[in-house]
Amino acid sequence: MPTADAKGSLPTSATTVEPMQPAEMRTARPTVVFDVLGTLVDQAGSLRRRVAEATGSDDGVAADVVTRWLGHLAEQERAVVEQRRPFAPSHVLDREALDALAREGVMTADAVGALADAGERLEPWPDTVDGLDRLSADVTVIGLSNASRRSLAGLSASAGLRWHQVLSAEDAGTYKPARELYELALRSVPTTSGPTFMVAAHAWDLRGAAAAGLRTAYVPRPDGDAPGPDDTFDLYATDLEDLHAQLLALPEDTGA
Repeated sequence: MPTADAKGSLPTSATTVEPMQPAEMRTARPTVVFDVLGTLVDQAGSLRRRVAEATGSDDGVAADVVTRWLGHLAEQERAVVEQRRPFAPSHVLDREALDALAREGVMTADAVGALADAGERLEPWPDTVDGLDRLSADVTVIGLSNASRRSLAGLSASAGLRWHQVLSAEDAGTYKPARELYELALRSVPTTSGPTFMVAAHAWDLRGAAAAGLRTAYVPRPDGDAPGPDDTFDLYATDLEDLHAQLLALPEDTGA
């Protein structure tokens, strides 16, 4: 057994023991911020089917009603962004649109009542539920939507949407593409996150996200807004399975 020297310390051994290293250095998980309406759920198609059922109209009439309905929503959201009207959540704007259509004789009061929860029961695209489940195991998933909190709660339950957090326009008091919503999403990203991507089927949404500092991933959907010739997004995926594969193939990057 070695003895201590005059200063009370043990002699140095010829063999040094290296400090233990982690068995594996974990790469930071990317974060994906999903648009919901149109990207994860079939907003226009779901509403067309609900209108046809509630009014007994044919597909062509139902499509015209939904075009007017969504047109009202888009115009009122622009008015909020441009501060031409106070903020109102999406389910209030939905009711405004339906009441206006009823006043014009397009639908009855009974039909308006039957459609009151339509924004909470939109159908997911075929790859959405499995795609979110797969993504949630490997990346942080955040929803960012112009839909109200009430509508998002209904969608999460009825469509089986899985995410780690979901943010509404109500949380920012304005609508996309206002910068405040994308900044809200960035503030919600975990501190240790890897790169953060906004995922949408709408080029206008991705342009707004890019201007606020997010990376961008385009996923095509029917009734979406396709990229223009001058658009350059970071990822282009055919569906959520392809998006998942591309995210896992990213080089190590800890910057958000």
